[in-house]
Amino acid sequence: MNRIKIIYLVVGLLLLHISCKSKEEVLKPLPINSKSLTLDTLWRSLIVGYSVNPILTANQDILMSKVFDNPEGEIFKLFDGSNGKLKWEWHDYFTPEVGFYDNAHVLVNDVLVLAAKQNTYAFNTITGKTVWRNQMANMYGESQIYQDDDGYIYQGYIDAVNNYKSYVYRTKYDEGKWEKVCTFEDSTKTYDKMYSTPATFSVNHKGEKMMIYTMYLASKTDNSKYSAKIFGFNLVTKQYDWMKDYTYKYVEFDVCKMGSANGIIYTFGTYSDQDYLIAIDANDGSILWEKVLPDFGVGIYMYKNTIIPVCNGRSSVVAYDLITGDIAWQQAFNPTVLAGINFTNGDSKIFKNYLFSTQCDHLLVLNLDNGSIVYFKNIVLPNGCLQFGLEINEAKRCFYVQDRNYVVCYKLPDEIKY
Repeated sequence: MNRIKIIYLVVGLLLLHISCKSKEEVLKPLPINSKSLTLDTLWRSLIVGYSVNPILTANQDILMSKVFDNPEGEIFKLFDGSNGKLKWEWHDYFTPEVGFYDNAHVLVNDVLVLAAKQNTYAFNTITGKTVWRNQMANMYGESQIYQDDDGYIYQGYIDAVNNYKSYVYRTKYDEGKWEKVCTFEDSTKTYDKMYSTPATFSVNHKGEKMMIYTMYLASKTDNSKYSAKIFGFNLVTKQYDWMKDYTYKYVEFDVCKMGSANGIIYTFGTYSDQDYLIAIDANDGSILWEKVLPDFGVGIYMYKNTIIPVCNGRSSVVAYDLITGDIAWQQAFNPTVLAGINFTNGDSKIFKNYLFSTQCDHLLVLNLDNGSIVYFKNIVLPNGCLQFGLEINEAKRCFYVQDRNYVVCYKLPDEIKY
């Protein structure tokens, strides 16, 4: 679980050493170097730092955030999707907040919800106006937030005084009226560190809605005492249908958004130096199948009847059958391509039948029907490295990405057909 946080910290420290202009401006596209393979740059705008993946609004504008050198905290910025001009900024915090990566933000309709440790915020991505703000007194929250299909968002908390108690709260995304969903208490009081990690939703055999979430528990003083648990909470009966302790199999269930389909829950697990993709029955928490991975998982994607786990570093990509776990296809990459690949958390996105991944100075696109490489070329970069994913404007055939300190709009490659 801590490996993802370490990656973010290292990248953040590196970016702190990058000097750049503080003046906000729209920059001219860079001249194309005919000797390099490149994409057409439509516009680029200075932003300085990054956190969230690009978010395309209903108005076809692009939302990004500025992290560094801001005493007011992370500044969310809306850029005109056509020309990159700044429209508005948002940073309406109780106290300065930063680092709303992947699981720490969720977009529901036009409202973006942000999860900090103790505070949660929501603002409208069209108007830039605050929708609500919430502080959870006497709680330590996880910077992770999840949504269901009924317009609720969920966040896990630990009691600041009785830290052997954990809670899950929820609210309608546009209301900010939090209600307690469930409580778990370590009756042995063995563990004084508890982390409510990813959550997802399914239905049991009776058609009742289930919230499935994992938890990592540990002792602050004894490294040999830890626990990896999975919980199945029935949102209809308002009680736990089951709890499973898988400490004998896994050290922890790694931080990444979980998957859910056909009554099966998908997550990552770790034991010693081995990493796994795990399929769990939502009805009883039993393990249906598991697959050994080349490295720890940084993304779970589902397409048709397959699940595609993306793993850290220079890793092959394999698609598994959702039900059986059988291999549907695999892309091992040739040595030349593999040398230019470095998957990390939040750098990939599904669009149509393609998996896009921002690979530092390359863009990688795979065909999800068979795993073939559709696109893998160097692109002209103003500042050296693509960061954390992209957003695609289908109507305008362009995509938005962050190149360290810049928001950049590129034309989609001609190879992408839809």
